[in-house]
Amino acid sequence: MEKLRRINRDVSDLVLTKLQARDLLQMKCVSRAWRDLISDRSFAVHHSLHGHPPLLSGFLFQEKSRWVPHKVSAVSYVSTPKEEPPKLLKTPLDSIPENFAIASSCNGLICCKSFSPLSKGASIPLSKNTSATIHVGNVLTKEWVQVDWKGPLGTAVAMGLTFDPCSDLTGSSTNFKVVMVWQTEDSDGYSFHVYSSETKSWRLSDEMCDPGWYEVYDTKCVSVKGVVYWLTDGDKILLFDVEKEMSYSVSTPIPASEFDTEPVVACVGEADGKLQYVMVSMEGLLVWGLEDLYEGKWSLEYTKSLADMEKEHAEFSLNLQQVLRMQELKERWVDPLAFRDGILMLRVSNTVFSYNTRNGGMNRVAHVTEFGTESMFDSIVVPYSLSLAPLNLP
Repeated sequence: MEKLRRINRDVSDLVLTKLQARDLLQMKCVSRAWRDLISDRSFAVHHSLHGHPPLLSGFLFQEKSRWVPHKVSAVSYVSTPKEEPPKLLKTPLDSIPENFAIASSCNGLICCKSFSPLSKGASIPLSKNTSATIHVGNVLTKEWVQVDWKGPLGTAVAMGLTFDPCSDLTGSSTNFKVVMVWQTEDSDGYSFHVYSSETKSWRLSDEMCDPGWYEVYDTKCVSVKGVVYWLTDGDKILLFDVEKEMSYSVSTPIPASEFDTEPVVACVGEADGKLQYVMVSMEGLLVWGLEDLYEGKWSLEYTKSLADMEKEHAEFSLNLQQVLRMQELKERWVDPLAFRDGILMLRVSNTVFSYNTRNGGMNRVAHVTEFGTESMFDSIVVPYSLSLAPLNLP
């Protein structure tokens, strides 16, 4: 028996910890012993600490109504298999409860808001006196933690999540932080409330930031190495460094006024441990990486003209250059939805495509109606990495 335990430990240390979480799902089917081993919290901690950093597993899509505030639908999942085109899974993720609106994700954990349902598929609109419940969960393990919030969320404009498996995960605790961007009534600036799962309490940071007249997008957020970034509707990106408790706004690589596209279509993402700014304009698809956070130094890492994209991919031939010249076009005909590790989710008209900036590959994912009847505009799209990181304490 002792020899068997030693073999299992050797397999765990030398083999299983080297695999990604999505591969370990299949390994659970090998035997009952392997299933129990992989499901054990101590293995999950060991895998998170000593395994590879979580890789992109796919993108979470959630329909968001533009007519009824905070009405959301079930979550769809677009997987990004290795060596295969991304594909939409028809069955929504049942581990995300109904009426949960996804706010952000980080290293396998997701942060959501839930609202009291009025009826099936409807929610109470968020007003000054309406409160909501915040949840942090692991979709893979189906574990959820409720974050208690005592005050109203009427002036909260966005949320973010930070979690580092290498430093925030131990044998007895899983530490994460939730950042809430708060707009005070007597100021145009933003303040920040930070929740720590270690202390199970909220704390108001001394930091405040005023990005000008720009508003923060509540669905375009990314966390990179402990810093949370929120895209705004202008030439600024709002950021908050959780550990240093520093906040300010960094300018986008190029002011939107230099482009003819109206409105500006952009998103933020992560690749190689850096913030990425992705824009589609008359110049084509442009991707910048933030080289220096404090100096606001960007480097252009990828560019592709729209003409070349349409030439190489016949299914993409929609004469985008001419469409983008149409100043009377007020809706976003082209919309970069989310970006992670070189994979861009891109909506063109009523179809969602995936584009790989590392090999130039492009694939049709689905028609927008396959995500939901109101998914043409303003849907929530979040990159996701499968992880074994446990939330519930033993």
